[in-house]
Amino acid sequence: MAGIRNGTARSAGAGPIGLLFAVFLLVATPGLLATGRLEAGDDRPGGTVSRRQKNRRDEPEPPHGSVRRFEIGQGPRSYWLFEPDHPRPEQASVVVFLHGWFAVNPGFYGAWIDHLVRNGHVVIFPRYQNDVGTMPQDFLPNTMAAIHDAMSVLSQGSVHHVRADTSRFALIGHSAGANLAAQVAALSSDLHTGLPCPRAVVAIMPGEVLPIRQPTLDRIPDTTLLIVAVGDEDIVVGDLRGRQIFLEASAVPSSRKRFILYRSDRHGYPPLVAEHTAPTGTNPRLDNGEGILRPLQLSMGDINALDRAGFWRIGDITLQAGFHGRTLDDIPNLDHMIRHLGYWSDGRKVRSPIVGTDLDLIPRVIPGNGLKIFPFSGPHKVVLGARHNP
Repeated sequence: MAGIRNGTARSAGAGPIGLLFAVFLLVATPGLLATGRLEAGDDRPGGTVSRRQKNRRDEPEPPHGSVRRFEIGQGPRSYWLFEPDHPRPEQASVVVFLHGWFAVNPGFYGAWIDHLVRNGHVVIFPRYQNDVGTMPQDFLPNTMAAIHDAMSVLSQGSVHHVRADTSRFALIGHSAGANLAAQVAALSSDLHTGLPCPRAVVAIMPGEVLPIRQPTLDRIPDTTLLIVAVGDEDIVVGDLRGRQIFLEASAVPSSRKRFILYRSDRHGYPPLVAEHTAPTGTNPRLDNGEGILRPLQLSMGDINALDRAGFWRIGDITLQAGFHGRTLDDIPNLDHMIRHLGYWSDGRKVRSPIVGTDLDLIPRVIPGNGLKIFPFSGPHKVVLGARHNP
């Protein structure tokens, strides 16, 4: 795990939890049954090397050896900054990482954040809520305030902070944070907001606590790359908001967007389950001691092939393409790279996600049962009986 260096920090308190959120967390953590003592993540068929052994032996070391962290502000408009170090760059791209509902502790996503920062990105992690007393309509204003303040801190660079490269700005979000990522991208089109144009938006399992239809998502810039990903066993939010974001971002051409349905695979152990908490991956070094039901949330963040070959990989690919001014269609074999999650250690291929731009051809995810049997009725005519390629 990467070394973490602490900067000046001021913590923001977390309040009590209601029964609703306790039920949410229990529902979001289905029981997992394994069918064998196999591990996923090997990149070649017939491999016998475990994922842990492979990661240690074969994966190249990231360019930065450690991460510096700072917590700035108090309350729902506070945020964390994570900056690459050893060596420390003079300038770096900026990724805003937006957490899910009540997942205010960066340790819940710490493995992904560590991966991003050690590969050269500064990560802004807005808190945007304190507890059940923070109203959903305040999430976006709180997020915008945190991003503006963070960009001001990073704008000049100093002895304490890496300077932001505002031409390389992107957003990654999970759950309620994925919805916020799309909204922030839409606001960026207004010059009065003072935000850089996001080169990429990666929205993982988007959900809404309260439906808010402003800003309209047709304002997301046509130069932005957009990835929307959902999970076939996401019984918390399903795929409704993900499909809405994908279609309502109408200014973004199909060459710059992809919709991904990740599918569970229980062939081996640990099983790969595409449920709502799958994008979390804990890193105790980024744990700030906060969060409702913190021990449970930290315990759910296992790291597996869905993370490394799924969420992290598509994030890396999209950021790199966006920062270099390329479309998704410009990337050779993109859809194959998205679909390839590696092999189980007995040589069986991990079940591939479904990827495309035509939502009529991608099965539905229905909250409450995870079924994928209904077509999506969007603004375009639905062709009943449309077939898909698994």
